[in-house]
Amino acid sequence: MGKGKIAPLLLIDEAIELIKTEIRILNLRIQYPEQFQKHKKTQPFSTLYLTDETTLINIMELVSGLFLSKRIVYKNGTPVPLSVITKSFEELFNIKLGDCYKKHESVISRKPTKLTEFLGLAFHFPQRFFPVERELVQFQQYL
Repeated sequence: MGKGKIAPLLLIDEAIELIKTEIRILNLRIQYPEQFQKHKKTQPFSTLYLTDETTLINIMELVSGLFLSKRIVYKNGTPVPLSVITKSFEELFNIKLGDCYKKHESVISRKPTKLTEFLGLAFHFPQRFFPVERELVQFQQYL
């Protein structure tokens, strides 16, 4: 046989061996299905849910504020990225926020003087329930 006829035969032999290997893997998957299952998340779902009055943009305002404050850090002190904070809130409240970067952009592109109702409630909550100093109240009137 010439060199030209041996090369295709070698390729055919290799293809047959590949098919045999795939068949062995399929047989193992049938025989031991638990070994081939993807590991599922072992953490239980959160028992916390948002009220109907809370919108996803309300939560995104909190996420954006925490991200921009750089107060959430890893153990080594590096700031946590926006995507990780968003994912944590999604898991905590059993929600899907979608594209966190687009929502973050829409939150920070608002006028700086526009305080939303949700953040306004969070801002004024301590005032209603805890005594505050007169100077602090006067300062808040300018916000």
